[in-house]
Amino acid sequence: MVLVADELKRKRAEIDTKIEELRAQIVSLERQQAAFDVVIHAYEPEYAPAGTPRATTRRKRQGVDAVSELLKDIDRRGFVLRTLREAGRPITTAECAQAFARETGLAEDDARLGQVANRLSQTLDQLAKTNRVRRAGKADGYRYLWEVAA
Repeated sequence: MVLVADELKRKRAEIDTKIEELRAQIVSLERQQAAFDVVIHAYEPEYAPAGTPRATTRRKRQGVDAVSELLKDIDRRGFVLRTLREAGRPITTAECAQAFARETGLAEDDARLGQVANRLSQTLDQLAKTNRVRRAGKADGYRYLWEVAA
């Protein structure tokens, strides 16, 4: 019986050693990964590694406030319905946001346009729930096309 216990203790010590080696290897790999992230960030400042939450910064909140300011006096539901009717074909949320940019004088390459598209997407979802608009397929396999429901 003592031999069994000694063998189990020896095996446990081997596993413990292996765990320590793996932890050291993980630390080394995480350092390498962090170095890659720093270099990638130098090339792409907006880069955030997958699986890591982005820190909310004051600048981001100001951007959201700026989008709220842009949309403050706009009837989003009316704008979206009018834009879909005028298009005469199913359009993506991005195309709807570009129409918003043209109508409000916002540059089509403005950084806030993505946030505007997010807000318009929320509006499209709300209109879809009330059966005012519907999805008409996908543009490129993942972006929805929207049209006015008949």
